[in-house]
Amino acid sequence: MSDRAAAIERFLVTEILVGVEAGGLPHDRDLIAADLIDSLGITQLVSFLEEEYGIAVGDEDLTPENFRSIDSIAGFVSQKGG
Repeated sequence: MSDRAAAIERFLVTEILVGVEAGGLPHDRDLIAADLIDSLGITQLVSFLEEEYGIAVGDEDLTPENFRSIDSIAGFVSQKGG
C-alpha cells in the first residue's frame, strides 16, 4: 500500500465514510457503485487532494474513472504530479 493511498483512505474514513474503519476499505473497491461516496463527498475529496498534494483538479478530471476507488484516486493524483 502506498503512502498516498493510505492518506487518501484515512481522509475518506475520517471525513466522508463515517463508520468505516481505517484499513477496512479495500483499495480496489468501487466507491461509486457501492454508494460510499456521492457528489458532496467527491467535492470534499477534491478539496483535500488539491490542498494535500498541490494539484489542480479541473472539471474535465471529474470522471468516474479517476474517483472510482482509492487505487484510482491515488493513480490520478500521481498523474497530476502530486
